[in-house]
Amino acid sequence: MSEPVELARALTGQELPVTSLDLAGLVDELAALGWDAMSLAKLRSGRQKRRLPWPFQPDLEAVKEIGFSRFAARLSELRALLGLEGILFVPHPADRPLSQEERRLIADRPPHW
Repeated sequence: MSEPVELARALTGQELPVTSLDLAGLVDELAALGWDAMSLAKLRSGRQKRRLPWPFQPDLEAVKEIGFSRFAARLSELRALLGLEGILFVPHPADRPLSQEERRLIADRPPHW
C-alpha cells in the first residue's frame, strides 16, 4: 500500500486510486473522486452522530512501513487542508424534559446577556 492510499482510507474508509504525495494534490484527487471537504465533513458528522470513529482505521501494516509518526503528521496536515481538524461538537438533545430547577437556571441570565 502507498501513503496516499492509506491517507485516503483514513478519511473515507475506502481504498481509492490516489497517487499524489503532495497533500494539495491529494485533496484534488479526493475531490475528483467525489470526496471533497463537504462530503468528508458529512461523513465525519454522520459517524460521530452514530458514535463511530473517524478518521477510519488504516491498514496497520502499511502504516508501519510508512512510519506511524509520519503518517499521523501527514494525516493531521491533510485534515487541516480540508478544514476537518479537531473534534466536531454535536449537542445531544436531552432524553428527558428539563426539571423546574433546570428551567430556572436556564432562564436566569446575567443583565449583560
